[in-house]
Amino acid sequence: MSTEQKLIIERSGPVTTLTLNRPQVHNALDRDLSQQLNEAVREIRDDVECRIVVFQGAGNTFCAGDDVAEFSDWPDESIGRQIRLYQETAKIIEDLTQVTIAKVDGIAVGGGLELTLVCDFVVATDRSRWGMPEIDWDITPGWGGTNRLAWFAGRRKTKEWNLIGALFNAETAERHDLINRLTTPEKLDAEVESLIEVMLAKEPRVVERTKKYLKYGADNIDFGLALESEWIGRALTEGVRDFRDRDKREQRRKLSKTFWQN
Repeated sequence: MSTEQKLIIERSGPVTTLTLNRPQVHNALDRDLSQQLNEAVREIRDDVECRIVVFQGAGNTFCAGDDVAEFSDWPDESIGRQIRLYQETAKIIEDLTQVTIAKVDGIAVGGGLELTLVCDFVVATDRSRWGMPEIDWDITPGWGGTNRLAWFAGRRKTKEWNLIGALFNAETAERHDLINRLTTPEKLDAEVESLIEVMLAKEPRVVERTKKYLKYGADNIDFGLALESEWIGRALTEGVRDFRDRDKREQRRKLSKTFWQN
């Protein structure tokens, strides 16, 4: 296996940034990069000091999904194992207690789009391009394009995008709930930094618990309400105490009160 650094890992305090580093092929995921990404998210899962994870691509592009050019070199017995590795990586990211942010510029198609589906936030540029073009290469999505995608965009659009394979623009992606915040390439870094600042101001245990409720309670209202009742009514928290003080209340809300409302 190649020792090339196809995944760049940067740690800055509580923030870890993973950069897919194959810009010459729009950061397509070959076996080396897929393995490195899997190992990185496993390490992050156990990193108690990490609170934010940013996924991005090198070279003004995000990710073109699987490296289809490599497929013809795969032994038949490795295909299923490789797909399971993709799915395992996606599931680990989806289950991380840390807040995850996909920072998207350029191409986000196939596995690149699927990677964004398991992140908590997606901040993308207005020049980004999206789609599920696998059908035109006689393959099918492997890690969420036919199922997770429907949670966001609905079954009708998921069928359209997978069966036709057309690419679509950032405005369409935003309209169908694939993007939280649409911005220009020049403002992408600042938008992500602002989001990181807001999320780091939150109490980590409450963020973790809220992510748990959102994940496990979304499809079952009774179970979701039962989860919420675990926390409500427990010992008075610092946040509840601060609420009674107007100045402290305003201080806590200063970053998030009008965030992304413009």
